[in-house]
Amino acid sequence: MVRSTVRIPLAVGAAAMAAAVVTGCSSDTVTVSGNPASITAAPATSPGAAPTDTPTLQTSGAPAFGTPSSTPTGPPLLTGVDLRASLPTATALPAGWTIKGNGNQVDTGTTINEYRADPPQIKEPCNQMRLAGTIFSQGYKVSGAMNEVYDGEHMVQVYLAAYRPGDAAQLLGDLRAYAERCKTFTGKSVDGKPIPMTVTLKPVPGLGDEAFDMKKVPTGPYSSDEIVVTRIGDRVLFLSGDDILGRLPNIMQLAVPLVKTIK
Repeated sequence: MVRSTVRIPLAVGAAAMAAAVVTGCSSDTVTVSGNPASITAAPATSPGAAPTDTPTLQTSGAPAFGTPSSTPTGPPLLTGVDLRASLPTATALPAGWTIKGNGNQVDTGTTINEYRADPPQIKEPCNQMRLAGTIFSQGYKVSGAMNEVYDGEHMVQVYLAAYRPGDAAQLLGDLRAYAERCKTFTGKSVDGKPIPMTVTLKPVPGLGDEAFDMKKVPTGPYSSDEIVVTRIGDRVLFLSGDDILGRLPNIMQLAVPLVKTIK
C-alpha cells in the first residue's frame, strides 16, 4: 500500500517522554515478569497471541515529590488489576477496529499509589505538551491500566486510571486550565525549527460524567495529536492518537461504546 500523506513528528521534551513510561512519581520503575528496569518493553508476541505474563507498572521507593494521602474511608480503591478488566478486547471494538493479541496490555498490578502530587501540567511549559494518557493521568492517580487498539493502521492508546474521591474531577479541571494556558505556543521540529502550535479543547456532552476532546495542531506538514478524556465516577479514560500516517483515528467512534462498558 502506498500512503499519500505522512506527517512529520514533532520533537517532545525528555521529561515528557520519560513520563510516558512511569506511573506517577519520578522514582517509579517498570517491572516486566518480576525484573525491574527503568524502561522495559512488554514481551514480544506473535499477532493474535496473548503474552504469558501481563507487564506490571509498579511503584518502588519513596517518591521525589508528593505527600502520603490520608487513609481512605470509602469503598476500596481500584487497582490496576481491577482496571484491566475494562480495557477493550477484540469483541468490544467497533467495526473496522482491531487489536493485536491483548494490545500490549500493561497495568499497575495490585499496588495502590499512596502519594498524591500535583499533576505536571499545572506548571509544565507549553512546549513540553504531549497528548497521551500515560502523561495526562499523572499526579493524583492511584492505579492505571493500558493497551493499544487500531482504527485501520492508526493506533489509539487506551489508558484507564483510578483516583481517590474528587481527584478525577480535579484532574479534568487542571487539564482544562492547561489547555487554556497553552492555546497558542511555539514548539520545535525534530531539527529544532520553531513551529507555531494551536491547542483546542471542546466539551463532549453526554459522554460519561464529563468529557472533552483536546487537539494540538501545528502549522505546516507536522503531525497533530488528539486526546479524548472522559470521567466515569472516580475513573478517567484517556484515548489518544496522532495523524502521523495521514489522518487522525476516529477516537469518538471508540469512546462512545467503550465508556458504556466501563459504567
